[in-house]
Amino acid sequence: MPAQAQTSPEPAVDVSAWQAQAERQDLHRSETWQALLHLRDGQAQILDDSFLLSLPEFSSQRELKATLAHLYGPQSTQAVCRFPARYLWLQRTLNLPPLSLAHCQTLQEFIARAPAERISLVFASENLSQPSSMMGHLFLKVAGQRPDGTEAAHAIAFFTDAATANLPKLFYDSMVVGKQGYFVLTPFQDEVQLYAVDEQRSLWEYELQLDAFSRQLMQAHMHELRQTRITYFFQDYNCATLVKHIVALAAPQMLDGREWWTTPKGVVQRAQAVGLVASSTVTTPSRWRVRTLRDGLPTPQVDQVKEQVEQRALPEAATTATATDIQQGFLALELARAYNSHLLEQKRIARSDWQAYATQLDEVRQRDYADLALHTDAHKNPVNAPPERQISLGWQRSGGAQHLRLGLQPVSHALVDDNRQLFSESELRLFDSAWLVEAHSGRVRLDHFTLYAVESLLPREAMTGGLSGRFKIGVERQPQLRSPDKKALLVEGAGGYTWRLSDDLDAFALLGGGWGYRQQGYLYAMPSVGMVVREVFDMKTVLRLSQISRPLGQQHSSRELSLSQVKYLDAQHSLLLEWRRTWQQGRSANEGMVVLKRLF
Repeated sequence: MPAQAQTSPEPAVDVSAWQAQAERQDLHRSETWQALLHLRDGQAQILDDSFLLSLPEFSSQRELKATLAHLYGPQSTQAVCRFPARYLWLQRTLNLPPLSLAHCQTLQEFIARAPAERISLVFASENLSQPSSMMGHLFLKVAGQRPDGTEAAHAIAFFTDAATANLPKLFYDSMVVGKQGYFVLTPFQDEVQLYAVDEQRSLWEYELQLDAFSRQLMQAHMHELRQTRITYFFQDYNCATLVKHIVALAAPQMLDGREWWTTPKGVVQRAQAVGLVASSTVTTPSRWRVRTLRDGLPTPQVDQVKEQVEQRALPEAATTATATDIQQGFLALELARAYNSHLLEQKRIARSDWQAYATQLDEVRQRDYADLALHTDAHKNPVNAPPERQISLGWQRSGGAQHLRLGLQPVSHALVDDNRQLFSESELRLFDSAWLVEAHSGRVRLDHFTLYAVESLLPREAMTGGLSGRFKIGVERQPQLRSPDKKALLVEGAGGYTWRLSDDLDAFALLGGGWGYRQQGYLYAMPSVGMVVREVFDMKTVLRLSQISRPLGQQHSSRELSLSQVKYLDAQHSLLLEWRRTWQQGRSANEGMVVLKRLF
């Protein structure tokens, strides 16, 4: 970091009266002070001794006294540059003598380089193929006019290095040991390129409704964090945790309540709930624009548009002036524009070719459809997504016995859950567990513990392709009849295709297998086929038929048919009925359950 410009130190003053005033006002209990220190239940989440002055015997009260002494002590000139946000808040709250920030060279450079006339939350949608992005990513956007009059927009993000295929080590390092965190400032357009183009993820931008002091305070605190060593913990202190504390400087109620897990989507929903969101926009990847637009057109017309784009021919104008024909002509033109962009992003055409054809399409749009515009589907907005935590209570019959079933999913959504806010059916389960209590004996046993399970049923289509797949690590039962209660450690994966047969019906086929361990390791194959039916009255059916070559390492294969029927009672409750039938060596057995789930 460049050295700060030096000025003559201000004379030391007696700060004891201000410390006493702060104590009388209980300022150390203020949610704004808690946000400035990034505390959780009074405990520090950042343990950098350059950030917390009262270490190793930290408390918010000691930190407040130490901060006042530091800001108005012999090192005042340097202290105010290190803690400009703390100074701004304390000076305003306690009516302290003003201190100059003009000499703080790196702070002034930061303010000039990344003006914060507008601050937004930005949510990058989930990427289930990458463990570090499976719940999405949250960062801040600051934008405004620089001193030279140019407009600038920057992303301010916190993340860690998660580029590894060793998932157990990644979970251990990021949840137990902690990993080095990176708090960075980058041009916002670079993030658009990364997420919306390279990774084909939607970018939702939520501009925040802030007054001038809140923006100044948040910007100053970002500068404090840029000078701080921060350890990343996946479940305790992640990108969403850091952003939530910055935003809490403007709305302290962001910190109200206790969360098991702070997630990117949860922070966005909280900001919406407390009235911070002024407006929202979305940058949709070309793949999803193509898929969304083609759903509004008949198949022959979609095929025609694909052929026209690939041959660089212009879509035909509507032959009649009816509203339906005009609308379909407009959708066909927009589909051509989206598909042209998708070809560029997939490096299937040169930029000059893309530009020439895009210019022709824009001319057609201005000539024939200048008064029409596309509208974002509100159902896909993350603020409308169901809650991400679940508990469940139900009854299960298996092995000829009746059981009480208790389930917990601390941060998850299952394939049977309401995925209508997503572009395709998917599942993400972290630390998902269920316990069975036998009704007759009261014996308690583990039904399953899933460390990590992900499944994506992305429908395949002609323009953008699409692969489906699943991956799982956990301790679970495998369908078989010789030892129905026995479980094994499973590492399982599969890949295949999903086809959208109609708006409400998907069919899939996955070929996969895995490695299991019970007393000794074994390999197995597990192909499966199935259907997902989205029904009226807020219901869904999932049907799956699977073949397991060596369940629990046994010599005889088994086959399982499962049928899940769910009814979404409201935004927080659903009723699940599930039936399974297993065949092995000419024998068969059934099991079923009824479960009430609460999402929160």
